[in-house]
Amino acid sequence: MNNQLSYDGVIMAETALQYGATNRSFRYGDGVFETIRFESSELFFIDDHFERLLSGMYALGLDTTLLNPIQVCDDILALCATKKLSSARVRISVYRKEGGAYCPETDQFHIIITADEIQEGSYQFNQKGLRLGMFSEIRKPINTLSGVKSANALLYVLASRHARDNSWDEALILNENGRICEACSSNVFLVLPDKRILTPPVSEGILPGIMRKNLISWLRDNGKEVEEVILLADDFYRAEEVFLTNVISGVRWVLAFREKRYFSSYTKKMLDGFIASEVF
Repeated sequence: MNNQLSYDGVIMAETALQYGATNRSFRYGDGVFETIRFESSELFFIDDHFERLLSGMYALGLDTTLLNPIQVCDDILALCATKKLSSARVRISVYRKEGGAYCPETDQFHIIITADEIQEGSYQFNQKGLRLGMFSEIRKPINTLSGVKSANALLYVLASRHARDNSWDEALILNENGRICEACSSNVFLVLPDKRILTPPVSEGILPGIMRKNLISWLRDNGKEVEEVILLADDFYRAEEVFLTNVISGVRWVLAFREKRYFSSYTKKMLDGFIASEVF
């Protein structure tokens, strides 16, 4: 099995990487990450990914001047070439170097890059619609860390377990005000009967998805009405279609939320147009 990774620019076997008990990502979740789609020698939306990565590093007080995006891209491409991958899910993990307890001794960091093979063929429309439920046991706070793709992802882990245990494909997450925020691994969009598209704004505590950002821009450029508004569970009952977005899967249509069922024709047509535009 080809199980290499890149550690601070050096490609090595995954088994050769040793974590000590003082590793700050393990101890405190003191790090951030990005997940990027690689296909046909291209890194999709790479500028947006680095913008969000640097923003997250800044929020954690990591020294952003030490990050060289060009070098990191070269390291990603070298790893994918070594593993002979034509299409991959790439993860960049940036975490603070060892030292200190809660108060760190340094703002320098390590970078780990992994690449795992995924289905080739860009973004495909899912033939089987997703089933959604609600995770309400823990609510997501709205603060500076809401939009950080943090190494501490316990909320999403627990929400995903809840979805699994209830035989759902995804679970909707509530913010501290009890409003729909996002799903476990995706941003949420509703399509109303008049074809207005609704999605929660960043101010609702969502993780600002890269696919979300680019899809909204493309939709507005093509004359579609997209409103970033507060969403409640009741809004899902007046929607005609619902879809989720992330950079790995693209756009996925939702079949059901609780007893409500949805169509998919508008979502499919929209996705076809987005793919044809080659904005990524």
